[in-house]
Amino acid sequence: MKDAIDPFMLQGKTIVVTGASSGIGRQCAWNCEARGASVVLLGRNRERLEEL
Repeated sequence: MKDAIDPFMLQGKTIVVTGASSGIGRQCAWNCEARGASVVLLGRNRERLEEL
């Protein structure tokens, strides 16, 4: 069986996520990092950003 390429893998990509300290932005940041991307986080709450 051929190895399938996972279209959701983000290795080698850099992604900027605004609103990453809460809500949808926070979840998007977490998901992108989990799929191998380097993630730049922007948000209003520094402490919550540091938790990621």
